[in-house]
Amino acid sequence: MEDRSIRKRKLTDEAAGVSTQTVFPVAADSDGSGVDNLSLKKNKLTGLDSISRSLTHTSYSKDASEPMEVVLQNFQKDAIWRQMQDYKREYSMAQGRIAQLHDRQIDYEAHLSTIDIYWNQLLQDLKMLISRVDIHLEANDLVLQDGTNFASFLLNSTIGDNKHYGIKDITVEALKPAVEARSEYTKEIIIKLLRIIEDWGEQRDSFWGTLRDIDPVAKENAVVQGLTQEHNKISMLYKKGQSDIDQLQTTCHGFTDQVLRLKNELEMTKIRLEEAVERLDDSKERLRRVEKNIDRGKSAIVVAVTSGEIFGENYSGTPEAATPSAGPIDAKNEDQDASRDELLQYRELAVTRLTELEEMKAERIQQRNELDLLKMQLNHIPDEKIQDTQHVKSLLSQIQYARNDAEHYRGESTKLRTDLEELYLSRRKFMEDLEAEEKNRRATLEGELKKLESDISRLRDSRDRFQQMYEARCTKDDYEMQQNQEIRKIANTRKDRITTLATDIQRLQIMLAANTGDKDAFAFYLNGSTDKSFLDDLRIKLKNSEDQIKVLNMELETSNEATSQLRELKEAILSERRLKAQIDELSVKLNKLESLIGSSVDDPVKALTATIQAKDEAIRSLKQKVQAHEAIQAPLLNELHTVATAWGQLEEATSRKVIDLAQKEDLIYKLLSDKTRQESKCNLLIRAKDASANLTAVMKRQSDMQLDQIRKLEEREKNLNIQMATLEREHTLLNSSVALHKTKLQEYSQQNASFKDKYARQEERLSELQTMLKERTDAYENEAFARKRLLEDTESMKRKIEEQTKAESSSGEHSEAAKQASRYLKLLKCPSCDVNFKSHVILRCMHVFCKQCIDNQLEYRQRKCPTCRENFGAKDVKEIYL
Repeated sequence: MEDRSIRKRKLTDEAAGVSTQTVFPVAADSDGSGVDNLSLKKNKLTGLDSISRSLTHTSYSKDASEPMEVVLQNFQKDAIWRQMQDYKREYSMAQGRIAQLHDRQIDYEAHLSTIDIYWNQLLQDLKMLISRVDIHLEANDLVLQDGTNFASFLLNSTIGDNKHYGIKDITVEALKPAVEARSEYTKEIIIKLLRIIEDWGEQRDSFWGTLRDIDPVAKENAVVQGLTQEHNKISMLYKKGQSDIDQLQTTCHGFTDQVLRLKNELEMTKIRLEEAVERLDDSKERLRRVEKNIDRGKSAIVVAVTSGEIFGENYSGTPEAATPSAGPIDAKNEDQDASRDELLQYRELAVTRLTELEEMKAERIQQRNELDLLKMQLNHIPDEKIQDTQHVKSLLSQIQYARNDAEHYRGESTKLRTDLEELYLSRRKFMEDLEAEEKNRRATLEGELKKLESDISRLRDSRDRFQQMYEARCTKDDYEMQQNQEIRKIANTRKDRITTLATDIQRLQIMLAANTGDKDAFAFYLNGSTDKSFLDDLRIKLKNSEDQIKVLNMELETSNEATSQLRELKEAILSERRLKAQIDELSVKLNKLESLIGSSVDDPVKALTATIQAKDEAIRSLKQKVQAHEAIQAPLLNELHTVATAWGQLEEATSRKVIDLAQKEDLIYKLLSDKTRQESKCNLLIRAKDASANLTAVMKRQSDMQLDQIRKLEEREKNLNIQMATLEREHTLLNSSVALHKTKLQEYSQQNASFKDKYARQEERLSELQTMLKERTDAYENEAFARKRLLEDTESMKRKIEEQTKAESSSGEHSEAAKQASRYLKLLKCPSCDVNFKSHVILRCMHVFCKQCIDNQLEYRQRKCPTCRENFGAKDVKEIYL
């Protein structure tokens, strides 16, 4: 402001000095053709907000005082407008700073609320400790005396120190007393706890002293057990309390560290804020100067003054256009005197305006102070004034408007509920329709499924029937095959029987020839050239027939055809007939041979009589043999008859089997055709079943998805209903809690005064206890130090006495002293090398070694102590002096 007033004075002085100078007319050209008319720029003031003024060239009037007065008035108006612009800018900047300070206050309150949360947590931990130790302490001792939280206590405690500020600056100096008072309060609580614990220890000691005074023989058996149990419990509680106290001490140390850190941060931020404020002031001053220069550059009068159009060389005070030789000197002097008087008048006017501006400045400062006082009062406005203010009235009207909106929204919510119920009903109807359609679809699908299942069961029955028929046929075929095998076995046995009979016949013939003594017949029967070849032929034929029978049996088994069996049977019958014919031929040949054996024509002359006699004897023997043969022939014929009957029965059976086989082949063809038809039907039914199964699966999936969607919608409806119920309950609970908080607020306001008094008393007591604690700790430390010194002195005196007694005891004490000296020397030497003295210690295990051994260990990557093998680092090694 002083700079601005000095600048204005300089401008007025320059204007007065310039006006006193002589103003010469402008010289014309050398031709003397003419002189230009002089002109002035006339300012038109459009208003305080716009500074656009244009200088218009007009002819100079005869009265020279009129343009000078207009120029000075415009200059003063311009200066006043610039001053008002400065005031506006300062006001807007002040408003911005107020907003910044308000935001800063909100941030500080947030930080203090966090401190309050930690503080309340500490108080809760103390309460838990008190409850565990069973200490009877009033709950009011753990609450602030003013009944507020810690943040509000810190804010309110700094009001007395910051009354001269418009907004409460929460700085380190303001927070320091509050935090210190809070820490002293915690110390008082802890001291109170320690005192209660000491009282409890004294009570316990007195209790045990009384127990010792009582007769131990009379009451020892009855009391000791209970007391030991109680003592164990109390000792456990004491240990637990000690651990809790240690934890509380650690937490307290942590909180103190946090407080110190916060203090340092606050100091740093304060320094930064001061630097920022200084920089801000410098920048504001520079900005103000720049704005003034801009405003001055915008004003047309200043531009005219600086350019020299008004008070410069181009200015002409003559009323007319003068020539170089025109105008007397007296007229010039009169004009100069008139302009000087006008300038003096304008100077007086400017001085009066400056006084007015200074008065306005003083009024502005006074108004600023009043505004600060009003801001201070704004923090402590009574309720009546607050209710009478326009903001409160507007808030009440807004509350009423909000209530009306709430009622409107409540009506809309009721309408929405009715609409929602209608939607629920329509949804239920829709769900019922869906369920009915689903049931109908399921009923139709179930009917189709039942039909398909009945068809499938019918087909399964027919399949089972055909399967049974097939199995019966297979069993019958197996039975017939067994019968055929038995027949083959019978045929083979009969053939073997025939061969045995033939051998028996040959043997009997040989016996007959031997009995008759006929060598030729014996040789003939023994060699059996003709009969044997014939029998061999018969045997070969039998073998061929057997091979053919085997082949036919194989063909019968492989082909299972009736024609092959029929052929085999015919061939078997033919072979049997051939065998019968061969047997008949053999019997005829046997008869011939028998007839031949009876004739002997070899010795007709020499031994006729002998032969007759021999013949007679032979005839007799032959008769006997014939009789024996006849006796043997009857069973043989019976056997042949039985074999023939058996062959006939076999032929009849084979013929019947051939017929049965043909019938069975027809049945097999029919069954195969039925099987193919049934298989095609089964395939078609299986495909239809698969399609129906797929369709049923799709329908089931759709029904499951629909049921899941229905369940989801029902669950959503239930959740919404539950949420509505919970919100209504919360609303009622909040209303009840608001009422309770109002009642509690009244109670807390009543308790506030009592807490303040109690807090003051506790602070005094805390200060006394702190002084006592300091005195006691100092005394205790002094006593402990003196006691340590006495103990050291006593130990040194004991050693000296022992040494003297040892020196006086015997002559062999020198050797013991040497041993002791060597032992002490060994203690002083390094245990690793036993050469150098100990100079360095390992802090991890506290073992001492020499520097060389430690350096050797440090060279390795795995550094371990030579005695305990514990790992250590280079930082764990320190030098000591013994």
